[in-house]
Parts: sequence; C-alpha cells; structure tokens
Amino acid sequence: MADNCNQHSVEKTDTSNDIDIARIVIVGAGLSGLTCARNLTRLLKKRPHQITIVEARDRIGGRTFSIPELNLDLGASWIFPDHTAVRALANELGINKLEQYEGGMSLVDTMNGTSRPTSMGNIHGGAKRLKGGTGSLCASILNELTNRNEATVNIQLNSPVTSINYNDDKSITVKLHDHHSIMADYVVLALPPKLLISTVQLTPMLPSSLIEQLKKCVTWMASTCKAVLVYERAWWREKKLSGFAVSRQLKAQEWHDASSATCNALFVFCLANTTRQQVIDATVKIFGSDAENPTAVYITDWSNEAFTSSSVNDGRGGHPHVTDVCRQAYWNGRLWLSSSEVSDTDSGFLEGAVTRGIQVADQLAELMFKEKTKSQNGIDV
Repeated sequence: MADNCNQHSVEKTDTSNDIDIARIVIVGAGLSGLTCARNLTRLLKKRPHQITIVEARDRIGGRTFSIPELNLDLGASWIFPDHTAVRALANELGINKLEQYEGGMSLVDTMNGTSRPTSMGNIHGGAKRLKGGTGSLCASILNELTNRNEATVNIQLNSPVTSINYNDDKSITVKLHDHHSIMADYVVLALPPKLLISTVQLTPMLPSSLIEQLKKCVTWMASTCKAVLVYERAWWREKKLSGFAVSRQLKAQEWHDASSATCNALFVFCLANTTRQQVIDATVKIFGSDAENPTAVYITDWSNEAFTSSSVNDGRGGHPHVTDVCRQAYWNGRLWLSSSEVSDTDSGFLEGAVTRGIQVADQLAELMFKEKTKSQNGIDV
C-alpha cells in the first residue's frame, strides 16, 4: 500500500443500539456508491430520507486511491473523451483536468532483451487525468454529502457487510461484521459482483441466472498491481521519450508518464504480487540507469485488497460484461446492483461507475415516488 496517501474518511458512528434505522442503505463508498447517494439526496430533497453508506475499508474511494498533493493515482486514472458522465461530474465538482503527456518516442521490450524506440502517435486517445487524482471525485462528493446533508446522510467506515435479509414485512436487515445491524427499506449494492457473491449472504437467494452472471463477472483491476516511481527530474522527457513503454517479458508490463506541476513520475501497471524492487529493476531494464534511484516508490497490489477481490483470478478476462438481468431491481424493487461492472456502458471504467450510480438513483427515486403515491391512495405497497 502507498505511504502518505491522503485518505478522506468519516468515522463510524458510535451507537449504543444494536440496530439502526435507515431508509436507504448503500453498500460501498466507491465512486458508484457515492454518486448514487449524491443523486438520491438531490432527487429526494423535497422529501429527504435517511441514507446510510457502509464501507468495508477504513477510507472512501474504492478503486480510486490517490496521492492528492502529487496528483498521482494508485487506482483508476483516466477519463476518456467519450466519458461524458464522469467529465460532467468533475465539472460540477470544480475539479480541473490534467493533460496526459505522450510527446516523443515510446519503448517496446523486445524478445532479445533490448528496448526498441518506436513512434506510437496518439497513445492515450485524448485521455485526461484529474488534479488531485481521481480520488478527488470521491472526496468532493463526501464533502457535499456530509457538509450539506448532515441530517440525511451517514457514512460508516470499517463496516464490512456479512449478510442481507429480506424480511416478511418488506424491510431489509443489513448485518455488519461486528454483529451490528441496520434496518432499511431499500439497499443498493455498490461493490464488485464477484466480491458480493463470495462475501455476503443474501436471503432469499437471488435468481440462479443472476448469480451465474455475477460469479463470472470480471472485477476490473483485481489482478493488477499498480506502482508509481517519483524522480527528481523527468529524465525520459530529456531523452525525447514519452514515458510510455511496454513489456510482456517482465512482471512490470506497462509504463506511462504521471508527471504534473507537483512531481516527475512514471506509473506502472504490473502483474499481481510484483514487488517494489521488481518494479525498479524492470524500469531500469527498459529505460536505462536513469531509472535506478527514484526518490519515492508507491505501490498498491489490488489482487491483495480483500475488499476488491477474493482471488487474483477475479480480474482475469478483460473488461466485465453482463446483461440486463444484473441491472434489474430484486426483492420487489428493494435491492439494486450499482457498481461499474454492471453498467450498461463503459463497465469497469470510472464512467461506468458514475453512469450506473446515476441510473440506480434515478430509478430508485422514481420507484419511491410511485410507492408513496400508492400509499397515500390507500394501496398496499
């Protein structure tokens, strides 16, 4: 795990009761869960409801994990030109974008152990990074939710969910690892599908067709280790190199320039269980002796993140893809799936997380409005 990463957090609420009450429980304080909560507070502002977000980690952000003062990301990094939802969100939150540097030649690791310079043109397809890292999205949403909606939003960290039960009275009991429970009317599951199936007991069981898809759904980044090497100067730029390099012979496999006004850095995508020294050695092999002495090395192995994946195999197989079975509401409209993996567009990307969070908020708010109208008209819901 990276050292000195700023982690925006909200302490777990201390309560003497064994059971709390919340209108809506969102499981997961990553980008999708926080986006869903943000939009629900806006859609329900004329009839506010208590929303509780439970997060297994000791921080918010999920698979966004940033070093904000250096504009570095150890998790998701890029926003692409066609990612309109996350771009709009960044604009609303006042987060500036950073250009992804790619000027100069790139390097390819050849079979004979040498690095071959090559011109690759527009490598990143116009992708941008964010000032403060992509974690700034979650930090800004957290600020909104806790400062502007103090009466309606509660965030509990260090709170893994162990079971979720749909009761005969149409309420839902969410049980946490410390045996504390939350009673809710609606639950939004904003965590990777494979992690959900392997760690949370759902009663009654979901349809077999849904379970089968969730079990097979690839968890984006779950088999990836990501490292950042910081240097006193961007020596690769001095050599007219883009900082982009590719190897399929080493555990470190892909390099990109991660520099900004606050630091000179390369970030590296690696195979699972790659060590700090292996990253440095591979970078020296590709770029030469200038890479030998980074001033700092940050590394996060997502395959070892218990609240991302249950197995290194969870991330193998490319980007996730599921059908509309995973985007339906279950338990009579009380249970919803909201993670980037189940998005109908750009699944696995930041865009998918934002899109799905907005979609669930829209549909859930509409359902709540319809149920309230029926209840007022004396119709049993």
